[in-house]
Amino acid sequence: MAKRADHRARQGIDAAPGAPRPDIFTAMVEVEARAYVRDRDLPGLIALWPQELADQSQKGSLLILSKLRRALRAERRRARAGHWSYDLNRHLGLKSAYNGELARPQPHWARRRGVAHSGG
Repeated sequence: MAKRADHRARQGIDAAPGAPRPDIFTAMVEVEARAYVRDRDLPGLIALWPQELADQSQKGSLLILSKLRRALRAERRRARAGHWSYDLNRHLGLKSAYNGELARPQPHWARRRGVAHSGG
């Protein structure tokens, strides 16, 4: 039993709320966000029409970001509830796609106004 408690302490599982915990997925999400390709990655994550996927305008980019935020919110909700349909790979894919979409070269409208960023 002591061995299990030691393992849990090393992993930060029993850490006090608010205590820093090692985030083992941050590096993976950052690497995947750099390798993000909209046409390849988005159709498997969120429902998009082909014209929405091809739309490079301000309205199209904001639509995709809002759909990604909505999907991330739903996936986080499933994770917190311990729902059987929660999928860690989907969650990481959504987060990588969201970060990749934010990191895309932005046209003048996004640099000037700024695009809202929410964590995931």
